[in-house]
Amino acid sequence: MTDVNQQDNLERLASRMYEEIRERMADPVLSAVVKHRITALYGPPMLCPDLALVTFQGGGADRSEQRWTWPDDLLYLHDKFPFGIALRRQFAAATLYETLERRTVAIATCFPEAPRSEADKWEKGSGPFATWREFSVAWVRRMLHTMQPRIVIVFGERAGRVLGLHWREVERRGSDNHRTYARTEIEGIATVYCQHLSQGYSTLHVQRSLRVVKSMLQCRA
Repeated sequence: MTDVNQQDNLERLASRMYEEIRERMADPVLSAVVKHRITALYGPPMLCPDLALVTFQGGGADRSEQRWTWPDDLLYLHDKFPFGIALRRQFAAATLYETLERRTVAIATCFPEAPRSEADKWEKGSGPFATWREFSVAWVRRMLHTMQPRIVIVFGERAGRVLGLHWREVERRGSDNHRTYARTEIEGIATVYCQHLSQGYSTLHVQRSLRVVKSMLQCRA
């Protein structure tokens, strides 16, 4: 199968994901808990990108019109929200900005957005919260399996927990024992843990994770 056909198949798969999101929004029980936008892919689907960025959930601050397909460009390259601003700064410091700009995909493990104050409900809640969470995680795994990025970066503890990841080579911050770095695989793909780029992250620890990612990319070039 040619790369063009594979990309077409990938885009059809991503379109099916969005169709299923709309089907669930037609269910009054499921739609009742969705108070903000739904964002699955944060950029266009891509075959064999260098990186896939996986976060737990969008923060619900985006007030733009709901999108029912993937954006034309990676949203983190242009948005004015704290995660995107920090991501651009950290990738530039690690000399990975070109990779971010040209060869990176991104997806959330929980498609409905919500503020941090509601994150526990979306991570641990039952009923419609669990339905959305399980639906999202299944699609994350399916999209990663199909896109086959060279490396996955998982940002933050929540994303790793809902994906059921078992970390190795774990490093922790001495003062509060928070994880700062770890390794594992998801769908057979090498995966690196990185602190979430929100309040409380350490540039030192983030750069540690990104240095490993950069070294891995160079080794596999």
